[in-house]
Amino acid sequence: MKTKKTCLKFFLLSLFMAAMLNNVVFPQGTDSRRLSENNDQLSVGIILIPQKTSISMDGFSNSLNFTNGSAINIALEGAYYFSRYAGISFGAGISPYSTEIFLPSYSTEFDAVDDESESYEMQIEGRSITEIQKISFLSIPVSLALRIPAGSKSGFFVNAGISAEIPMVKTYDGTGTFTYDGYYPAYPVTLENIPAHGFPSDLLTKVSEGLEIKSFNAAFTASGGVFYYLTTSLQLALGAHLSRALSNISNYQDNSDFHLTTKADELNSIMEGSTKAGVQAFGISLGLRYFLK
Repeated sequence: MKTKKTCLKFFLLSLFMAAMLNNVVFPQGTDSRRLSENNDQLSVGIILIPQKTSISMDGFSNSLNFTNGSAINIALEGAYYFSRYAGISFGAGISPYSTEIFLPSYSTEFDAVDDESESYEMQIEGRSITEIQKISFLSIPVSLALRIPAGSKSGFFVNAGISAEIPMVKTYDGTGTFTYDGYYPAYPVTLENIPAHGFPSDLLTKVSEGLEIKSFNAAFTASGGVFYYLTTSLQLALGAHLSRALSNISNYQDNSDFHLTTKADELNSIMEGSTKAGVQAFGISLGLRYFLK
């Protein structure tokens, strides 16, 4: 909730700044003259963003260790400046995210019934569990674009807006070692290290499966930095970039009876056992823009 409020304040502040720059800096009666004198109104460009990425999860019952990933975001951008200082930018690109999650140990138990209709308690112990999650979105951002000239060839820029995020890649690779024991209270006896009956010991498990991600998500995006005109039409921009999901991206249903595994060779995603998942990226943006007029 705090992140959403911060993003909204940033966007509203940018909108206020644009209005002030457009209506106050340029007094009425001089706007049209200034705009006609400005030759850089419409631009197209490409942006490369080397960045650190993370996929976060809340509400999992065990303590998790996260290692953030890295990726390069590539996007095409177009912009129209309705004044010397403010405009609208839009674009499309691929935004990859990844993270590695490590769970040192895991244990669970639940009631079950075997093939002979005998009731027993399944007892599972796991160790050295690793999950690598990879998600890539088709990002379609629309942003308010502000620029402040600092000379004939250079200046500062700030972009802030909302991006539609459509998942294109959503996978996880999981590994771990598990022991499955069956306790039969009627006898009582514990069956262990009997793989043929579903009770293997120290079983190394590896899976590659898909993640359940919502088909449409929204993210707050912001960037800011400096620009420099290489020629009268070609501009180089360098700055910092931030992107963060505005809501839960997970499409798993709330499952209070979640188990990381219930049988041999099964390893569910940690995201399925979490109450909320999100993505975030922070990096350096390098843009090359060509102004058409």
